[in-house]
Amino acid sequence: MKIQSAAVYTYERIVASLEAYRLFNPMMRANMQINRGIVDGEFSTAPIKESDIVVFQREFPANLANYLAVISQAANLGKPVVMDMDDNLLALPVYHPDRVKLNYAKAQIPILLGMVQAKALTVTTPYLADLLRKYNSNIFVLPNFLDDTLWQFNAPQVEPVGDKIRIFYMGTVTHVPDLEMLKPAFRELAMKYPGRLEFVFYGANLNFEEDIPATITNCQSETFVYADYVKIALSQKANIAIAPLEDILYNHCKSSIKFFEYTATGMPGVYSRVTPYTSVVEEGVNGFTAATIEEWIDALSQLIENPQLRESMALSAQETVRRDWLLSDHAHLWSETYAEIAKLTTPNQASIANYLPVLENINLHLDSFFKKQEQKNSELSWCLFEKDQALTAKSEENAELNLHLQQANQALTAKSEENAELKALVDNLRVQWIDQSKQIQSLESENRYIREGWDATKLEAVNYALSTSWRLTRPMRKFIKFFKGK
Repeated sequence: MKIQSAAVYTYERIVASLEAYRLFNPMMRANMQINRGIVDGEFSTAPIKESDIVVFQREFPANLANYLAVISQAANLGKPVVMDMDDNLLALPVYHPDRVKLNYAKAQIPILLGMVQAKALTVTTPYLADLLRKYNSNIFVLPNFLDDTLWQFNAPQVEPVGDKIRIFYMGTVTHVPDLEMLKPAFRELAMKYPGRLEFVFYGANLNFEEDIPATITNCQSETFVYADYVKIALSQKANIAIAPLEDILYNHCKSSIKFFEYTATGMPGVYSRVTPYTSVVEEGVNGFTAATIEEWIDALSQLIENPQLRESMALSAQETVRRDWLLSDHAHLWSETYAEIAKLTTPNQASIANYLPVLENINLHLDSFFKKQEQKNSELSWCLFEKDQALTAKSEENAELNLHLQQANQALTAKSEENAELKALVDNLRVQWIDQSKQIQSLESENRYIREGWDATKLEAVNYALSTSWRLTRPMRKFIKFFKGK
């Protein structure tokens, strides 16, 4: 049976990196028609009817209603159902952000149900296949490959960036503990090469509690769309890349994605000595692996001090990816694997006994979660009690202040009334004053007019007394005066 189309169900509304690597990009390169079952958050089973196979991914079963609808419709139409897993989601590390949330425990049972009920599982690595085979005996390895229609191969950045050797990391916040593990190495290298290094952490930010003689640059991604992420990654200029992973079961289930992507950017890399990288790194040729702080310091020191080694290692890694890990050379595996799954007649033969440890772990996780919640609730209850007491005291204080405010308002009202009377009196007096002022101005004007007349008459009298006629008639005036006196 040739598989030409697939109904795809993911938990993301966008085509993020996991969807791109595992489903959408390989299917497109294999010329398969992709019928998305969730578009802009809207779920539908309609794509199942027009598809040859149904594929769902990772946490999709956690939305149990949608998952059961898909399973039921696929069974009714006789369409094979495949579940794709690229992580061991039943064994998240204790520090993982999802592990500390209730949704981790709630999602585990549907994920387990999805693995058991699917006709087959597809996984990224043989290591992960060995772990998950106990949940589904029909399991197929579809490795991750670098999509060479999106990625180009940059020339190595041999010379320092500015005046510094730039050491680069790109990953999600879930990898902060992996970076924290290397803090002693970063500090030692900064002391060994003072002022010569810049550490750039993109996505998973890392801060140091004390100053070290190196530049620390933290950047946050502004997109989760895979095609945009590729452009950002290719735009980075750095001399050395790092990919630390703790040596735990969960990390051994991962794939070599960072090796592919760092290689495409032209950066030689130092990688943790765990399964994803030991399978692709040829020690000292196309990369370094390290397991201890001392090995990390030694590997990074070699690359810091030797620009020729940086260039040759980066070019060798690109040769490895071009030869073995390009999606254009392997996309056919998806349609071929799906065709093989469609022909299967053997159902999942995994024993229920294999599921019991998982269920017990889920139960333990739930118990632990609820105990922590009870403790947190108790602490919150006590805190709430203290806050209630403080609120009561503040309420009483506020009531007293309110009483004082009322009294002050009453006094203000009385003063306002008194002030109104005083204002009316002042206004009346002001009117009287203005009237008196006008009268005074009028009298002053009249007085000034009379004074001016008097001054003129006086002047006229003086002038007359000094005149010739006044002097000539003086004897006559004396005679008349004398005569009158008689």
